[in-house]
Amino acid sequence: MTNVNISIPMETRPCRWGLILLMTMFLALQANSYAAALKYWLPDADGIRAENVQVYGTGHQTGIQARKVSWSGRQATEMWNDEALKLVVKYRLNPLRASRVLSYLHVAMQDAVTRAENARLRQTGQIASTHAAAAAMLGYFFPLELPGRLEAMGESALATLTASQSKQAQDIAAGARMGRDIAHLAILRAFDDGADEVWDARTKPAMRQGMWRGTPPLDSAQPQEALAGEWQTWILKNGGEIQPPAPPAYDSEIYLRGAKEVLDVSRSLTPKQKQIADDWHLDQGTVTPPGSWNLKAIELANKRKQTENDRIRMLAALNVAIQDASIACWHAKYTWWVQRPVTTIHEGMDKSFMPYLVTPPHPSYVSGHATASGAAAEILKRFFPKDARQIDAWAEEAAMSRLYGGIHYRFDNEAGLALGRRIGKAVLERAPEQGKKRSER
Repeated sequence: MTNVNISIPMETRPCRWGLILLMTMFLALQANSYAAALKYWLPDADGIRAENVQVYGTGHQTGIQARKVSWSGRQATEMWNDEALKLVVKYRLNPLRASRVLSYLHVAMQDAVTRAENARLRQTGQIASTHAAAAAMLGYFFPLELPGRLEAMGESALATLTASQSKQAQDIAAGARMGRDIAHLAILRAFDDGADEVWDARTKPAMRQGMWRGTPPLDSAQPQEALAGEWQTWILKNGGEIQPPAPPAYDSEIYLRGAKEVLDVSRSLTPKQKQIADDWHLDQGTVTPPGSWNLKAIELANKRKQTENDRIRMLAALNVAIQDASIACWHAKYTWWVQRPVTTIHEGMDKSFMPYLVTPPHPSYVSGHATASGAAAEILKRFFPKDARQIDAWAEEAAMSRLYGGIHYRFDNEAGLALGRRIGKAVLERAPEQGKKRSER
């Protein structure tokens, strides 16, 4: 792989032509490195060097290093994951957008620590690289935050680290420089991953029997995130590489039986089933399903006393799997455009039916909750094999919650869960430095 030394000052934005040049270099390197065995998630991360670094704890930073910060002593992974989820809630990101942020955050953290390891920096330098990468990534994704707040969190973490390990100040500074440069590689990828494209409603297929349309009470004229199935994937070649089988035909016995089951279950919901539907609803304004799986992952990491470096790798694999699974799920949704259960039920079963949960404004097949949960479960079972039964139970409950909510057919959930599991396994097979040696011992 070609080594390129890329460094972009945090306080400046690249000019238009400079950005085009950097993106061209990035895409060329990506194409050249795709077939090779992965060492990093981001192309050319191996080219990052730490030169002319600033040592923390000098000049204006002396005051910062002496100040106690509320999150000092916490693992970098937990600290930055927690901050990311707070921002997901604050800015009401939908699950797809939340998953995108979390995947970039944890990919940057893993590639930063891997680069620092390969540069033979000591542990403090490796930790510094993750703080710097995380602060830069969240600063990019949440530009409406108070200017400099997230960067200041990173600087405070670095200064606190330097205050406690002053003899390793050079390693800390070198790690921070590497972390920032890794983050810039990730930001260059984000500029061109397709998530900023705007859907043209004129490309919507002609209406046909059984095709999605807006549902009450939202009655959205246009679907949500219609282009997400075309976003750039991390491990899959594209959103269509791994797909579910075709859904049941609109007038088939399986299809109508699925709609009838939704109606029957909704008419006899138990308090426990309502609680499951509510617990997994996780719509905008919450941590969303990807965030919920991150919280479960950290809970397991604490329970099993997982090392910080293994946490970094686990969370990167987890969030890459959820993001690729979500993209594949949306590719399926906008391949088939299957209408929601409430529409089918209104057409021929019960015009007064309203599901327990509000139906999301996008096609039914397959379930996003089920797909993301299937992928997440495969990753977590590899790292926490002693908890495999509980992890599978969580995934199955997440899938069933959508039937209880009255917003998905059972075949949506089963196909989504199976799709997610296939993608989770693909991520484990192809991911950099993943495997049995990284699982719980």
